[in-house]
Amino acid sequence: MKLDIKGIAILAFIAGILAFFLMTTGKGVQSVPPATSIQTLDGKTLNLDSLQGKPYLLTFWSTSCPGCVEEIPHLVELDKKMQGTGFRIIAVAMSYDTPAEISTMQAQKGMTYTIAHDQNGELGKTFDVRVTPTSLMITADGKIKTRKLGEWTPAELEQTARELLKG
Repeated sequence: MKLDIKGIAILAFIAGILAFFLMTTGKGVQSVPPATSIQTLDGKTLNLDSLQGKPYLLTFWSTSCPGCVEEIPHLVELDKKMQGTGFRIIAVAMSYDTPAEISTMQAQKGMTYTIAHDQNGELGKTFDVRVTPTSLMITADGKIKTRKLGEWTPAELEQTARELLKG
């Protein structure tokens, strides 16, 4: 077996770039900008300022993202567990998803939490979303406490949400 140093070096370089891209969250926003609003799938406008005083999860996802689709049952379960606590889940579909695709996924997966559509991609830019899923745990005072790239495990998702509720 011959060791191809050049090939290994190229793969290492590509892996390094990919790791940098996925791991770098950037300084970006540290809190929810004032007057930030999103369009929900049912046609309503949700102003994130109206959520002041309550913690929430803002998660960016796509119907074509395998990890996002795998995470949906965990979000549905968390939504059920958090009923009555004041904690909310807001899932923002990416601009390249169509309303029909999002609605179909919502019905198929029984998504009970708020679904929004970032139709023009501005919300994703505001929060520096580079990959899906990207999740932001927002404190009651609008600060971004946790920024997670990739899927949550059910236990880590629930623990982080409960920590936010404690303040």
